[in-house]
Amino acid sequence: MTWHWKELLPVDRFTIRTSQYVTEIDRLTLTLLYQPLIGAVAHSLYITFLSQLQKDQFWSEEQTHRQLMLLLGAPLEVIYEERKKLEGIGLLKTYKRKDASGESTYLYEVLPPMTPKQFFENDVLSVYLFNRLGKTHYRQLRERFTLDKLEHEEYTELTYAFDEVFASLHHSEMVSNLKSETGNALKVDSHKQLVESEKQEFTFLHQQFDFDLLEKSLASFIVPAEVLTDEVKTLIGRLAFVYRIEPLEMTSILQQSLLHDDKLNVNELRKKVQEWYKIEHSNEPPGLGLQQHPIQYQELHGKEPATEEERAIKFYETTPPLTLLEIRADGAKVAAADAKIVESLIVDHQLLPGVANVLIDFILWSQDMKLAKALIDKIAAHWSRKKVKTVKEAMQLAVQEQKKASEQPKKQSTFNKSTRQKQQPKRDKLPKWLLAEKEKQKVESQETKAPVQQTQNGEKSFEEMLAERRRNKEQRGEV
Repeated sequence: MTWHWKELLPVDRFTIRTSQYVTEIDRLTLTLLYQPLIGAVAHSLYITFLSQLQKDQFWSEEQTHRQLMLLLGAPLEVIYEERKKLEGIGLLKTYKRKDASGESTYLYEVLPPMTPKQFFENDVLSVYLFNRLGKTHYRQLRERFTLDKLEHEEYTELTYAFDEVFASLHHSEMVSNLKSETGNALKVDSHKQLVESEKQEFTFLHQQFDFDLLEKSLASFIVPAEVLTDEVKTLIGRLAFVYRIEPLEMTSILQQSLLHDDKLNVNELRKKVQEWYKIEHSNEPPGLGLQQHPIQYQELHGKEPATEEERAIKFYETTPPLTLLEIRADGAKVAAADAKIVESLIVDHQLLPGVANVLIDFILWSQDMKLAKALIDKIAAHWSRKKVKTVKEAMQLAVQEQKKASEQPKKQSTFNKSTRQKQQPKRDKLPKWLLAEKEKQKVESQETKAPVQQTQNGEKSFEEMLAERRRNKEQRGEV
């Protein structure tokens, strides 16, 4: 498995660079618009990077990540994760260089945030900000960055043109060729660049959207090359990401957005996508969440699982939490309250998706397929404090939680303690459905002879529920 210390060490050195001015309006945009999405720690990291640039300077002095840890009062693991948020949302670019001795030096290029106009017109960030702040606060914030339109027709423009103010130089004073002294002075060194003010957006890989299937499913009268320009593809990829739209569904929406002359109206496409989402899901806009478990914490990334335990780990690592809930409900729509719980696990408790999957599954199977929010919050806070990052660690903690639950009745009563200990079946270190292949036959034969044991409060144990579920799936021929 890959840990953050394989990517970054406290002794690794770094410098900070920017090629664009970060203005006061940029800082205001960063605080009011970006911070609700990336969190206070990532916002603080960005400001810390900026503070290392001296006035009117675009490069910082070289320093170590240990100094950055002291400035932020945060461990390197947190800095690494928050840095990725800045990269993903388009506020930072990271470069790495290794010297002959093997020591690593990082270059962090700080990028200004979008302008308020770009932000509120962005199909991705504006939706997530609306979800985070709510309708009232979102509109109040947008109003803060709004100006009254100037009615130009009520005024007569008196602005002078350039050639009305300035005169042309005599021919002998103008630059005649690039070899002249003036010509050389006007040229910019090829190893340097001028300071820019262009705002850069974040990037999308669109790895999960099948554009080939989209093109093949379009009606025969539509020419994909004419409709699906690079700009339109970028918009489709972003809308599909935000609203979780499959290629075939996007095809139908796309055809509805075409005008009579087979030209695509992008505003109509946005409108149709939002209407589709309201009909299929909810009036509430989609929320921002992480995708699959981060690769650096995936134990089985690029590997084929060989045992039941590894297959479970692979499943938890590669499945988004909302998809897990859909699977457990046999494809039924995830309730809004359950979706809020998932968002809370990832955003509020900062659990990684694979860890959240283990917790959700553990609660479902131990609470008769109900998501008890109070219990989830209690366990999530515990796992968050323990800084659980891998699925395997989460599974071990889930088994420990089950053991504590089974031992709790013993502590409440002491007069028949020895009797209950004899009745209590021996627990496996892992749930039975996670045991290795060589254990399966033995476990299944034992379970068919004995009735399913129940805990004192009448609920099946976590291990027994999972074993029973596996037997049912085998009888139905699903396994």
